[in-house]
Amino acid sequence: MAQFFWKHVSEERPLAMITVLSTSGSTYSKAGSQMLVNNSGDFHGMLSGGCLEGDLAERSKKVIEEGVSEVFTYNLFGDDEIFGLGVGCEGSMNILMQPLNSENNYQPFRKLLDTLESSSEAKALTNNMSLQFDSICIKAPIRILILGAGLDADPLVSIASLLGWDVSVSDHRPSFIERMKKNVDVNAICMPCQRISTELNLSRFNAAVVMSHNLEADRSYLSALSKSSIKFIGLLGPLHRRERILKDLKFEAQALDGRLRGPVGKKIGGRGPAAIALEIAAELQSYFHKSKHN
Repeated sequence: MAQFFWKHVSEERPLAMITVLSTSGSTYSKAGSQMLVNNSGDFHGMLSGGCLEGDLAERSKKVIEEGVSEVFTYNLFGDDEIFGLGVGCEGSMNILMQPLNSENNYQPFRKLLDTLESSSEAKALTNNMSLQFDSICIKAPIRILILGAGLDADPLVSIASLLGWDVSVSDHRPSFIERMKKNVDVNAICMPCQRISTELNLSRFNAAVVMSHNLEADRSYLSALSKSSIKFIGLLGPLHRRERILKDLKFEAQALDGRLRGPVGKKIGGRGPAAIALEIAAELQSYFHKSKHN
C-alpha cells in the first residue's frame, strides 16, 4: 500500500483513505483495516471479499472531489440484496472515508506511514463526525525483504503483495532491479550485497528470503542478516548448499541458529518458480499466523 500511496504523492494525484472504525457480527475486515482509492476507481487493499469495493470506489469520488470526509455504515445483516448481491454476512461495518491531497499534504496517511516505519502499530484518533473521538489501532503491514531479484522472485513478490505484505527487493545487479521496478507493489533497491546491513534498516523487516542463486552473494546476505533482529530468515536452495554457506560463515552461522530456514518453503508439492513461490509464501504465512497467536 505504501508504494501505491507514494506513487500518487509523486504525481500529485488525490486519493481517498478508507478506514474501518468498528464492526459487529461477522465481517471480512476488522477495526483498523484500511484501503486507498484514487479518482479513477483504482484501489489498494480490500475491506470485503469484493462485494463492497465497487460502492466504496463510487463513494470515494465525491470525497476526493469535494475534499470532505464522510462516515457511513454498511449493514450486512440478513440476506437482503445489497448492491445487487445477496451478501448475508451477518455483520456491520462503520467506515470513515477521508480525502488525501496536496492541499492537506496527504495527511493523515503520510504521518501514519511515518509512525509505522518505527513501530508495529499506531493509535489513530479519529473524529467520527458526532463530536466523539474513536481511538483505533492500525497494525503495520508485514514487511518482507527478498534478497535476489531473479525471475523466480517475481511470483513471490506477486503472492506476497496479494497477501497484503509490504515487499522490498534488493539485488546487486542493476538490470534485475530495473525489471523489478516495473512492479508498483515493490520497493526495488539496487546495492552491493555487503552494504545491506549499513544502508538498509533491517530491524523494520519481519522476514527475509535469500534467493540470489549466487554463492558469494548469499553468503554476504546471510552474514548481514546474522547481525540483524529478523527472526525468519529463509534460504532458497538444497541442504548441501546451505551447509556449504554456513561452513564459510564460521562463527556467524551460530547467530542464525533457530532463525535460518533452508531449504525455505512448506513442502506442498509442485515444480517451477510459481510453485516454489507458493511454498515460500505458505511457510511465511504459517510463521506469521503462529507468531500472532503466540
